[in-house]
Amino acid sequence: MPRITEARRNAQRARILDAALTCFDRNGFHRTTMQDIVSESELSPGAIYGYFDSKVAIVEAVGAERHQLERELLAEALHSADPIAGMITFVKRYFAWLGDSRELRSRRVAVQVWAEALHDTRMRASVDAGLAPLPEIVRAIRGAKRRKRVPSTVNPEGLARVLLALIQGFVLQQAWQSDVDINGYRDTVLAMLESSLARVPSGPRVFRKNRVSKRASGPVTPG
Repeated sequence: MPRITEARRNAQRARILDAALTCFDRNGFHRTTMQDIVSESELSPGAIYGYFDSKVAIVEAVGAERHQLERELLAEALHSADPIAGMITFVKRYFAWLGDSRELRSRRVAVQVWAEALHDTRMRASVDAGLAPLPEIVRAIRGAKRRKRVPSTVNPEGLARVLLALIQGFVLQQAWQSDVDINGYRDTVLAMLESSLARVPSGPRVFRKNRVSKRASGPVTPG
């Protein structure tokens, strides 16, 4: 019997994850059974269990894929020569990602996982994995403060958590109202960041709408 190719394995795995997301989104995590996922995927039970031994294992796999892309976006932002420009680019790309229909479904499931993680240690580990980059963000903001690239009044950990809260808060709102205005929310987040991180040579802080002071961050690439 010929061995299954890597491409075939990846395709089947993706098919199972897609079927599981559909079931979790439609019926909820608790009310979805492994048999539901088998039926939705149109694969055999053996094929499903060959990849995942439980619903929790499937949730972990979905979370791992999301966290990997988040780390890639963050790594690019954190290694930017200009920390503010990197942060702004990250926000733009992240909210563009949240506009994807498959990602919307995944995030609705993620909200269910957040609730389960309060009482399930295995699911809590999956949620915690998404918070792992926080120390890196805090270190990057501290470095920017030392280089006088952000105002001295900025609290690095506070800013990092505010950024996370702005994203998590939107995900929660979007789970309840799928047609929420992503662009309007994104632009408001950017305006808040640009205003709070703007630096001026002297006198009272000046809040400049829809852009960052060139002295503070250099040109920001649009789009």
